[in-house]
Amino acid sequence: MGGYGAVILIGIMVALAVVVRGAFAKRHSVAVALISLPLALLAAGCGWYAFAESQSLPWTIGYSTIALVSVGVGIKHLTGNQTNRD
Repeated sequence: MGGYGAVILIGIMVALAVVVRGAFAKRHSVAVALISLPLALLAAGCGWYAFAESQSLPWTIGYSTIALVSVGVGIKHLTGNQTNRD
């Protein structure tokens, strides 16, 4: 892996850590939503590739899980807390 690959890998790991932290956070943040939605798109594309090219069910399920969790976290942080409004 070259230098560019390492930078991309570190960026994806940081984005995944932000999404995991955002899943358990009480406060809502637009920054978490802006990070989680592109991560969901990337994971969905990787899941499709894992299914179409290699027929690998474990990788497909793993990427699909990351995509669904990222979408859920993004929606949670975009909508905010609606129960406190009158």
